Amino acid sequence: MTATLSQPTHEDLLKSLRFSHEQAEIWLDGRRHILTESHTLGAIRRELVNAVGREQARAILGRIGYEQGMIELEMARRIRPQASLFDLFTAGPQLHELKGMVKVDRKTFEYNPEEGRLYVEYYWLRSAECEGHVQHLGIDFQPAGWQNVGYASSYASTLLGRPFIFREIECVAMGHSRCFVVGKPSEEWDDPDVELRYLRAENYLRRPNSPGDAPPDDLKIGSRQIVGASAGFNFVLHLIDKVAETNAPVLFLGESGVGKEVFARELHKRSSRAAKPLISVNCAAIPEGLVESELFGVEKGAFTGAVASREGRFERANGGTLFLDEIGTLSLAAQGKLLRVLQEGECERVGGSRTIAVDARIVAATNADLRKGIREGTFREDLFHRLNVFPVRIPPLRERRADIPLLINHFVRKYAERHCRESTHLSANALDYFIRYDWPGNVRELENMVERGVILAERGSPIELHHILTETYRSGEEATDSPFHEYMLSRVRSAGAGAAGDIGGELLDRGLKTDDMMSAMIQAAMHRSRGNVSAAARLLGMTRMQLSYRLRNQAAADEQNCAS
Repeated sequence: MTATLSQPTHEDLLKSLRFSHEQAEIWLDGRRHILTESHTLGAIRRELVNAVGREQARAILGRIGYEQGMIELEMARRIRPQASLFDLFTAGPQLHELKGMVKVDRKTFEYNPEEGRLYVEYYWLRSAECEGHVQHLGIDFQPAGWQNVGYASSYASTLLGRPFIFREIECVAMGHSRCFVVGKPSEEWDDPDVELRYLRAENYLRRPNSPGDAPPDDLKIGSRQIVGASAGFNFVLHLIDKVAETNAPVLFLGESGVGKEVFARELHKRSSRAAKPLISVNCAAIPEGLVESELFGVEKGAFTGAVASREGRFERANGGTLFLDEIGTLSLAAQGKLLRVLQEGECERVGGSRTIAVDARIVAATNADLRKGIREGTFREDLFHRLNVFPVRIPPLRERRADIPLLINHFVRKYAERHCRESTHLSANALDYFIRYDWPGNVRELENMVERGVILAERGSPIELHHILTETYRSGEEATDSPFHEYMLSRVRSAGAGAAGDIGGELLDRGLKTDDMMSAMIQAAMHRSRGNVSAAARLLGMTRMQLSYRLRNQAAADEQNCAS
């Protein structure tokens, strides 16, 4: 594809814009917006630069733009559900134009679907961000379209499923007559870290362990890298930065597969204990009768088979960090023994008679609701308060979708190298699935799917949807519980009228029922109308009475299912 493509109009985007001055609300595709004069935004930028410095201000605004780009791509997908890649890509600049941010003049658009490669050149005209920078901070020696660059990089990365970087080559903030911008995959830039370090993408924040050490080429957590650039990802790392140099206990909370151990290792790496051991214990994997000996050690002859004295995990972690994973699975007896060590800072080996002082920082993790455990009598309240000094919730992947393209790219490269395959990319359908899917297994599930796709994809061809969805997922018996089923429902929820023919064949092939589809459409309409039954009925082409009747039936069916 080249720059000769005809650009779509703004009409579909304009139809999604709604003003409600009576309620003091402005809505664009169901998301609330506000009108703010550019002078005010420029003043905010000036105050931000004065408060935290130019580099930090650029990083903050760049990450805000990055998060915004991901959100607005989802918006564009809903408004243009059957659009070509070019029309979908164009929606980003058009939304920016609609909001008065910048006028985008396309110079070059080159797309190779076989390679998943995109190269673009734009002129940015009348950039409110760059003009505001000049007004409040004067002519600069570097480009100033920080938020716009973050937005464009995120929008393209999420659309293509691989890290994509926009860079201002010329900028009005540097005295040029207009801004000139180039966008291409990160690996095609000689120095992609210039932008990536501001987004904290891929390698988050490179810090040596001591002032004399050189930073590593890649930040590695054991055998894994820590990957992300979303607001949720960066907030977790901000909290880790805050607590790392203290000795406070940290409790990581989050669903299975979000990467709690990865973040725990990052916490240890940034702490003053980094030179000492990090000892990990999976509490769920220790049999009840062995908890005490595993944690506190054993003296020779303590029981049959104890032919030698052995250090426990607390002793091995002395001076370092003890990571207790799945802490919620410990029995009440084991919890009591653990609490005693945390309170007194000493333990006794099984069969021993002397106390051993231990200095280990405690980092725990759980996917369980410990407060619920306290109410039900399965978790000690005093132990909870010992562990809950500094809780850190790691958001699930569905709440940080901006990380998905970076994770895909990271795992594709990782497993292509491990399994001696050519590095490849996801097809448009496979990428669409990854973006829409809710990821109940989080990063671990995504990693497994990418590895499967890398193994099954044909040499020189992209990873297709059938490579990542196993036969179990696609079998008729499990269809209603499968990721494929959820994906198809998401396709229906976001599809427009013109999509019915394309999606209908897939639905028939997979044996999905009419009731499932109607239920999904009703849910989507109620969500989009923010619970307004009349508005939802209009979206569905039904009367309010018809929709109310279906909602009552659906609620009754749900109650019956719960009762059974």
